[in-house]
Amino acid sequence: MFFSEACLCVAGGWRMRLRQSGYLLLRTSQLQTQSLWFGIVTLLYRILVSKWPLYKECIKENRPFDWDEEYRLVDYVVGSKEDFQDLWASVDYVYSSFNVHGNHWVLLCLDLVSCQVQVWDSLPSLTTAEDMTNILLPIRELVPKLLDSTGFFDRRGRSSTYKEPWPIVIVDSIPLQRNNSDCGVFTIKYFEYIATGVGLDTLCQENMSYFRKQLAFQLWTNTPMY
Repeated sequence: MFFSEACLCVAGGWRMRLRQSGYLLLRTSQLQTQSLWFGIVTLLYRILVSKWPLYKECIKENRPFDWDEEYRLVDYVVGSKEDFQDLWASVDYVYSSFNVHGNHWVLLCLDLVSCQVQVWDSLPSLTTAEDMTNILLPIRELVPKLLDSTGFFDRRGRSSTYKEPWPIVIVDSIPLQRNNSDCGVFTIKYFEYIATGVGLDTLCQENMSYFRKQLAFQLWTNTPMY
């Protein structure tokens, strides 16, 4: 499932935009010591995965991977990308949809506080924790290197240990799908419920038909989600 229409909503200090560029961005007002940005950034992950063979080649040949040449990646982190104009150094979490096996969507969370990758998977029986760890190896290894190249860890006052591959955390005790077709809706709704702080009680298989109609209406009419 991809996002194709623009959508904006403002509720209780939260601002959410659904853009044609394929990501969902949400910001909370300055109520805490640090502002939080949440973004669905599938393109960034695609670029990272595409650069994985080149990165491994550099490691094998004992030569540095030139992040300066990978300006498309760096631009996301330093706020130079259109619609991504905040430094990741001021961000705590980055949420993104991610496709597994070519036919299944999960929600990824880059936890920039704990330096780990969290996976919200509505069909965990499809992918073991070991397989998911291997699938996400390019992200686990390249994200810390990308952040380090932009001075992220220095700005955060973090030690060099966080530059190593980040661990995977499979989030459990979450609502799961009971069919083979609702992973995309679950992925969107996981993010929506997390971002707005709503309990997960109503995020269930029985409500998927309603959620599909709701999303279709909101996207088609450019109606705020809240």
